[in-house]
Amino acid sequence: MVQGIPALLATLGALAATGLLIIRAKDERLPYLIAWCLTLGGIAVALIGMTAGFLAGFNGLLFRLMEVGGALLGPVWLALGMTVLISGLVQVRFASWLFGISYTVVAVVILLADPLKGDFDGSLPDPGRHYDTLPLLLIDVAHVVAVFALVACTVVIALRAGKQDRAAYRLLMPVALVALAGVLVVSGTRGFLPGLLAVLALAGAAGLVWYGAMRTLPPKGGDEGPYEDEEYAEDGYDEGYDGEYPDQGYPQAERDEQPVYAAPPAEPAPAAPRHAAPPTKADPVVPPVPGPRRPAAERPLPIDPPVAAGAPLCGQITVYTLMDGRGEAFDRVVGEAIRASREGEPDILIFTCHEVTGAPSQRIVYQLFRDQAAFVEHQRLPHVQRFAAESRPYVAATNVIELNLTAGKVVPLPSLTAQDY
Repeated sequence: MVQGIPALLATLGALAATGLLIIRAKDERLPYLIAWCLTLGGIAVALIGMTAGFLAGFNGLLFRLMEVGGALLGPVWLALGMTVLISGLVQVRFASWLFGISYTVVAVVILLADPLKGDFDGSLPDPGRHYDTLPLLLIDVAHVVAVFALVACTVVIALRAGKQDRAAYRLLMPVALVALAGVLVVSGTRGFLPGLLAVLALAGAAGLVWYGAMRTLPPKGGDEGPYEDEEYAEDGYDEGYDGEYPDQGYPQAERDEQPVYAAPPAEPAPAAPRHAAPPTKADPVVPPVPGPRRPAAERPLPIDPPVAAGAPLCGQITVYTLMDGRGEAFDRVVGEAIRASREGEPDILIFTCHEVTGAPSQRIVYQLFRDQAAFVEHQRLPHVQRFAAESRPYVAATNVIELNLTAGKVVPLPSLTAQDY
């Protein structure tokens, strides 16, 4: 009875986390979030069975709820979601979904239909005392596969982060937290922990899964995160832009004092000689014919004056390897980021995305910044964070190259119009 109060509080917390994650998964429509919703649902069902058992005594129905929810659904779908999040291979993702769905259906039927043995009391039931060999084998296989998948995904993301993969580095902490949640789920449902500790383990696992899932997503609404001071508009960008560029993280005086090359004064046209020779038949005078006036929307935009030699320009090249069939979606996301940078970042001089000829699954993004401060400010802007989060499902691997400009030339591209910039 005493253990029922903490179990009830843990159940309410798990149900709240499940509801919040379901709402976010409905908005984001990411497959791994759907899998983790089933994980939190399974943990909540297991905690409901524990709470009812501690308060009124355990029975066969409550025991089956605990095993199906916590021992089966929790670890299997946690590992499935982690694999879908980390893997960039369509074959691996398909195999994960196929295994998860088929194994869940078969195991749930057996765990619910297999006859139980032994009597129940007010203590937390031990699966080894009430299940026969086949249900225990299914649970053991689920736990082994889940632990192996979680460990493998954690190692893969750590190796990617060690190779300067920024997307992997941002996922390192959430992945580690979710992997720890898997350990707590297995420990709480295998009978390794006594009643109250098992409840706390499942409650902690639910909290870690929810927190880890939120850390893989861009901030939204009232969610607290590392960028909680920045707000997203309905389309993901700040609607408060009024034509004035925001401060880029360094004093205005420094920007104003940056030397630029002024255009040299135009030389006056030479005066015509007083006794010019009259035109001959071999050299007729042809008056210039004005060409058609181009609409304003099609005229090339003027570029900023070049910065002085020795200015601390810096750049970055990011090579993206995309998953099969995700090129169009990635181009849409990076196009939105480039448009937002064009409107709100005066100190990013070049921001382009290139498709590699003969390699449709690769994109090369090139960025050139006025100085290091502009580069640092660029990394924390809302539309940059949103691009990193929205492009992650389409990217299999990234390679980042930092640059320092030594010489260069930039001219307006004649093939681009104002609508293309």
